[in-house]
Amino acid sequence: MLKMRSMSHDVHTQTKWADEKFITRNYGLTHTPLFNLRKAGKIRSISTAVDGAKYGKRLYCIASIEAFFANQEKSEGGAIAR
Repeated sequence: MLKMRSMSHDVHTQTKWADEKFITRNYGLTHTPLFNLRKAGKIRSISTAVDGAKYGKRLYCIASIEAFFANQEKSEGGAIAR
């Protein structure tokens, strides 16, 4: 099982793919929003399941999540909701 637990900024920005727990802990996106964003094509993910495997691990592209946030910020005019 792949787990990325580093909170270091250097490791964090170099990490290309991360599991749901890492994304939730570091970006605040939980299972359902991640699922919906993935299905809408707004973020990228891959599954580690190989042919014939019953289960795999879903990994999310950190760059696509950060790009999604940047686009959201632009569309909201850079305003911070209070």
